[in-house]
Amino acid sequence: MKLTELANIIKIVNEKAIKNELKGLGYINCEKHKQYKYISIVDLFKGNSQETEEYFDSKGKRTYQGGIFTAVKGYEQLEFVVININDDKHQFPIKMLIWAKETINDNA
Repeated sequence: MKLTELANIIKIVNEKAIKNELKGLGYINCEKHKQYKYISIVDLFKGNSQETEEYFDSKGKRTYQGGIFTAVKGYEQLEFVVININDDKHQFPIKMLIWAKETINDNA
């Protein structure tokens, strides 16, 4: 996925709709996957990353921000999309969604 594509998904600023978009693009919810749910968050964040800007929901109470992570140790064949949902004070994420998809090495 390109960063601009992810930014357009994040701009939806609705958790359920974002999940539906990612699922429709073939991404798998790591929280529910028997193998991917054990991925080390440390290893994930040591991978190569690109991040979107933060976007406020319509009430201005939550921000949504996303990142694309590749070259994750032990999971080099996967591309990860991480969605952070924060409160308006930008504290630790209220919720972090982690989705993954196998990549094809075509560098398209």
